Amino acid sequence: MGDNNTNYQVTANPLDSFVFWSGKGKIIPHLLYVFFSKLGIGRYFPDDTKWKNSESIIVKIVGNVVSEVNVAYLIEIAKNHIVEMTEESGESGPILDSFHRSTSLFGDKNLKLLPILRLDFISDDKDTGYFFFRNGVVKATAEEITIDSYDEYDEYVWESSIVDLDFTFIDDAELIHNDTFLSFMTDLTKVEDEEKSEKRFISLSTAVGYLLHRFKDGTSTKAIILMDVYVNGMPNGGSGKTLLMTAVGKIRNLAIIDGKKYDQKEWFGLSSVELDTGVVLFDDVKQEFNFELIFPLMSTGLFRRRKYENHVFIPHEKAPKIAITTNYAINGSSNSFKRRMFEFEVSTTYSADYTPRDKYGKNFFDDWSNEEWNYFYNTMIKCLQLFLSDGLIESEPINIRLTKLVNTTCEEFFEFANHKIVLNNQLNKKELYLDFVGDYPEFKTQLRQRTFTNWLRSWGEFKKLKVTEGHTGSVRYVLYSEQSST
Repeated sequence: MGDNNTNYQVTANPLDSFVFWSGKGKIIPHLLYVFFSKLGIGRYFPDDTKWKNSESIIVKIVGNVVSEVNVAYLIEIAKNHIVEMTEESGESGPILDSFHRSTSLFGDKNLKLLPILRLDFISDDKDTGYFFFRNGVVKATAEEITIDSYDEYDEYVWESSIVDLDFTFIDDAELIHNDTFLSFMTDLTKVEDEEKSEKRFISLSTAVGYLLHRFKDGTSTKAIILMDVYVNGMPNGGSGKTLLMTAVGKIRNLAIIDGKKYDQKEWFGLSSVELDTGVVLFDDVKQEFNFELIFPLMSTGLFRRRKYENHVFIPHEKAPKIAITTNYAINGSSNSFKRRMFEFEVSTTYSADYTPRDKYGKNFFDDWSNEEWNYFYNTMIKCLQLFLSDGLIESEPINIRLTKLVNTTCEEFFEFANHKIVLNNQLNKKELYLDFVGDYPEFKTQLRQRTFTNWLRSWGEFKKLKVTEGHTGSVRYVLYSEQSST
């Protein structure tokens, strides 16, 4: 991606003779802001439909490449210009003194003197995705990949979205034979059944393609949820979920939120999101993560809130897509949950004891040659092509239903129900409850009968049984039976 480190050097100064100070060395504020505007610096409103009552950010344009800058950058380039213009005469002292005394030069009111820039960016549409490399703009549709020169576009590009590498097209046969990342994705989808493995690979590829596609139509916005396949009820850390998302961040700007520390009510919880962020990753979220609280991020946009800075609203069509990695299952089974979730269970190929480095002999990304990077980018763009062609393809669940049951109940209850519940018998709910807390006394003080009854219903739904509840006199019972096939 582009270099996000602040670079205070002005590589080409179009203002060799321009001064923004008087003969006595006094800074002239309006000329200072003319200087900035001539350097392509101005204010940009991410939500340009509400520019009259929303906050702007400061950007700089070079050609059709745009970068967000801060006040420190403005101060530095102004100071450097003073020094450069007075280098031969040695008269910078009084001008710099005036510059340092004029603390209000960069106050909010003066910053409003910067011109408003209306910028249209090269953006994905329903049928096309764009990627930005050193040697040009890569345009991908379902059918083809082409490379165009930047000067063929009137629209703009965020500097941080440009990959510092020349892209070269690789055909499928060579890619399959040589790309270790393609092999890694295959590893994440393996199960015993080869045909199911192939279908899972296609499903995962479309999920990656979906995240890479910046177009959002408002009707199909989903969170991509990568979770572990439970083995004996236990999560499998180190399975490759985060590494896959790191890969997405090598071609689309990725904001990573620490899922274990993230407080969903924290005002500045999304402060790492930038205007050019393509994906927000909630990484390794806790078991109690409330998925419903991020619905607004997926449907209406988000506020980038930072301390001591103006809050910037990023509207839905420009806001990043959402991804989640977790060792658990995201709870929620209503239609509002289901239409916002794309869940994929990562295979157990990798673990804390067996990593991709163990298999491939090198760290992904850190130890790659330019050739390996080019293979990787070809694979990622082909994932986008597959998504553009076929959309998001759901994978057949492995253990998601079990994971969700264990998440909403507990492993002890699952084992208890499997051994104690028999079909076609009226089972006394209270006796079942007392049996359970008798077997697991640690639940006696924290588990209520009502919660336990809900668990009994959930177990029946998981087993796809018909659950009938009733009472005989004072005895409340539950009866499980096979669902009718008609």
